[in-house]
Amino acid sequence: MNQYFSYTTTPQIDARLYRDILDNEDKIIKICIIVFFILIFLFRGWIDYWLKFGIAIPTKFDNTPINTNIDPIQKNYTIEEQKNKTFIYKSLINDKQIKLIPQAHYKLSGLTVAYNYNFVFKQSFFDSAALYDLGSSWGKLGDRNFYDSYFSSYSAKTEITGSRVLWTEFKTRQRPVTIEYATSHWAHSHIIPANRNIMAALLKIKKWDNVQIEGELVDMEYTNPRGKIFEYYTSMSRTDTGSSGDRGNGSCELVYVTSVKIGNVIYQ
Repeated sequence: MNQYFSYTTTPQIDARLYRDILDNEDKIIKICIIVFFILIFLFRGWIDYWLKFGIAIPTKFDNTPINTNIDPIQKNYTIEEQKNKTFIYKSLINDKQIKLIPQAHYKLSGLTVAYNYNFVFKQSFFDSAALYDLGSSWGKLGDRNFYDSYFSSYSAKTEITGSRVLWTEFKTRQRPVTIEYATSHWAHSHIIPANRNIMAALLKIKKWDNVQIEGELVDMEYTNPRGKIFEYYTSMSRTDTGSSGDRGNGSCELVYVTSVKIGNVIYQ
């Protein structure tokens, strides 16, 4: 024992070991604290995001089943109504303010086939407002078993161009519906949540959920600090396709959502 320790009694040895343990514990605690603050710094954006949108509070309950067999309901506004309903929208994630010009009242009841919301750190005017992408289908494609048997879908954002796309393809050579029917019975909605509760509700959506969103189809206009104007036009039809939709910005709907129903729970 003497060749290893300068302490000769058992209590002295125990005391030395105890002090060594305490010293090591202090070092471990300091390392843990440093790592903790590094993680907070690296993931501060996500932490802030989930503090804002982590809790969705139900507004009311409705036991009426969501009917995914029907087409989206759309009531177009007159030019005068568009002017009267135009307003400035304040982003929920930064200080950008974007003009929204409502084009139609819109209600979509569909089966969720894809979704995407990884836009936390984006600072463009579009990403500052449209925080969520929802891929929905209805009609024959509103049945989960039917859809899952014949189709595969996912929602993605191309980092190079910034475009958001719903990728959908037939899983088998057998095609129980025409391509024209299929493309006119799914939608990729770029959603502008009216408030934090709406966004929190969107984050609760899971694939194959029946979901109903209601609000307005809107055009978007943003003026940057140098006075340059940027515009985005929503699709007004379920049948336009490709990168040049009927109104110039593709075939996706830009929806200002004021109500979300998931199952029998409504969030507003």
